[in-house]
Formats: sequence, C-alpha cells, structure tokens
Amino acid sequence: MKVLFIMNPNAGRSNADKTILAIHNRAIVDPFDFKFVYTRGEDDDERINTQLEAYQPDRVVACGGDGTLQLVARNLVGKNIPLGILPTGSANGLATAMSIPSDPEEALDVILKRKKIKPTDMLKFNDEHWCIHLSDIGTNALLVKSYHEAGDKGMIGYAKHLMASINQSELMNYKVKTAEGTVEKSGFMVAFANAHKYGTGVQISEGSVSDGRFEISNVQKIDLESAIKAGLTALNVFIDKDMFSDVISCEAAEIEIDRKVHWQVDGEYLGEIDRLKIEVIPSAIQLLV
Repeated sequence: MKVLFIMNPNAGRSNADKTILAIHNRAIVDPFDFKFVYTRGEDDDERINTQLEAYQPDRVVACGGDGTLQLVARNLVGKNIPLGILPTGSANGLATAMSIPSDPEEALDVILKRKKIKPTDMLKFNDEHWCIHLSDIGTNALLVKSYHEAGDKGMIGYAKHLMASINQSELMNYKVKTAEGTVEKSGFMVAFANAHKYGTGVQISEGSVSDGRFEISNVQKIDLESAIKAGLTALNVFIDKDMFSDVISCEAAEIEIDRKVHWQVDGEYLGEIDRLKIEVIPSAIQLLV
C-alpha cells in the first residue's frame, strides 16, 4: 500500500512532530510505502496534484486541521482515492464530527486497517471556494480575521479576541433563497454547515455529511455569557446548543445581505461579502472512517 501524507507543518507544531514520528514507527512495525508533502501556503494545489500523478497513492491522508483537510479534499474530487484524516490542527471540526480519533496511533489504524469508506459531500461557494466542514459570516469570521492578523496561537489567543469580536458584531439582515422559496432573517452570525457538529461536539443540526444537503443556521443572539458557558473552541464561534434553533436544510441557496460582512471558510478568512451562492456537491470525496 502506498500512502501520501499531506502535512501542514504549522498546524499544532508538537502534534505534527508526534504524528510524523508515529507514521515512521508504524511503517517499521507494519510496513507500508509512504511519502510526505509539506504545505507551504502557495502552489499547494499544484504540488499535491503533481504528487498524485507521479506517486499514484492508494490512499491520501490530510495531516492538519480543517483548512488542510479542505485543501487535500478539493484535489481529490472526481478521483477514486480514499481520504484519511490525521487531526493535528487547532480546529479539527470534521474529524470530531466523524469520530476520527485524535490520537495519531488510533487514527493510523483507521487509515491503514479499516476498509469502511464513507461518500462525503462538499460545499462550493460562488462557484469557486470549496468547504469540507463549515463556513460562516458575522461574529466568528471576525474572530478568525483578528486571530490570524495578530499572529496568535492556541486557545488563549482565541479568548483574547473573543470579547472584541462580540462587541464589534452588528445585527445582519439578509435574505435566503432556496428551492422552497425566499425568507428574510436577522442574526449576528450565520453558519453554513456540511457536518452536523462544531469542533467542540456542539450539535448544529440533524444533518449528515452524506445526505446531499447542508444546513444554514442563524444565530439570533450571541453574548459573552453564552460564549463562556459553551467553552473555548478553535476557529468556531464560542457557541452553546441553545443558539441553534433556526435552521434551514437545503441543496442550494443564495444569500443576499444588507451590507458587506466578514466571511470565513474552514478557518480561513476570505474577506467581506454581501452575496453568497452555495451548492452541495454530493459524494465529492471518499472518506476513511
């Protein structure tokens, strides 16, 4: 078996080192052929595709958080190559939702020994941006922006920007157009979820990554008290379960907002937008679970 590991060296440095060691040790005990590709933040798509063609792996593994997973997944769309996850990032939302072990030894068991493959949907925004776990506009996207601009690391860094992001957030008025019709809503944050859970395990909806649908969750109220009760979570707004009572499930949607608002996808800040076109790509990838 040939396994191509796509490793984000900046995703949880100590976790990445532990994972690399676990891979080498496993290959000694249970031999398999493997190769690493380290992400650099530029030309990663081209480099991944070059290695896919040259190495012809039997399995590809994303080593990092949701951003790394999305990078790898979008390059496997249309290719019949199973995708595994070694979660080493600050935010491992999809891995949490899919009950992928956080321990690298146990995660390697899933990748190398299990044969269960789950067809997994992806989302596409504005015919351009892919999403594997979730995207949102509003409070959490502002938090992601502030966190990365400051160059902070870890949970303390997120906590430092939490109150400011909440205080700076303004109510959004927006329209949601789906096959069922158009509705008008207001909220401080709107999440577009492929998976049914946040990285903390907080339930977003009853949706599934394999149902050919996604969920639009409107957060009508967010305050510091709710944030503290929910506990810290990386790259996701600090949400408790009571904040998810307004959910739309659909296959495609168009969002029109009354002004430009902050937007993030899988932990990456993408700027300000006032319109979004969203569609689900059913069974886009084959996930090892």
